Amino acid sequence: MIEQSLRKIGLTDGETKVYLALLELGSTTSGKITKRCAISGSKVYEVLDRLQNKGLTNFIIKNGVKHFDAASPERILDYLGERGNEIEKEKASIQKIIPQLIAKRAVSEPSVAKIFTGWEGLKTANEDIITTLKKGEEWLSMGLTEQPKLWEIYFTKRQIMRSRKGIIHKHLLNEKYKALYTRRKGLAKTELRFLSKELEMPTSIEIYGDKVIIMLITKENPMAIMIENSAIAKSFRKYFYVLWNNAKKV
Repeated sequence: MIEQSLRKIGLTDGETKVYLALLELGSTTSGKITKRCAISGSKVYEVLDRLQNKGLTNFIIKNGVKHFDAASPERILDYLGERGNEIEKEKASIQKIIPQLIAKRAVSEPSVAKIFTGWEGLKTANEDIITTLKKGEEWLSMGLTEQPKLWEIYFTKRQIMRSRKGIIHKHLLNEKYKALYTRRKGLAKTELRFLSKELEMPTSIEIYGDKVIIMLITKENPMAIMIENSAIAKSFRKYFYVLWNNAKKV
């Protein structure tokens, strides 16, 4: 049933096999995926690239070797939504198998660090924040001087969802980025303060729970690096509040 449902939403046989293998294996190398799925080494990289473009996988490099991991199964629903109304009817079948997919993933230990590449990768990383946090919990952001208009529109829509969920968002924004302040200042559970114009950075640092995400906001090769470590998250949170308490209030 799981395989059939994944194929219905547009995943190929190879993509389905590799995605399910990643859920069960956890963070692993291409060699182990090749053995598990019985496909050639060259083919497995093609499949991994396609899954990555769909925001369904990510990778880290350990001691010079790439290790691949499956994105959260809930990401499939976002992938479906982006494909439009023609597959709206498939959402119901995917909803049914999400618990089974999560159960497969539960046996594997999470990676300490993950890398998400491309526009779809940034969206996957951002969705993890919204799905992880609960009502009343904090999401801290700092940085960002500008971003492509399309991205600004998309992430602002997700901020509306975050606001409705009751997640508190505190954002240290560069003074040059007044447009983003104008878009988001009216959202509930939202506080914004300004960093000075001299502190320009094409990055955004997101701190939530036990995780930190560093988003590299470039049009050509955007990337997000997620670090899951309570001590690191705690140190970034302290750094954020030092800047927050000295930042310009709106």
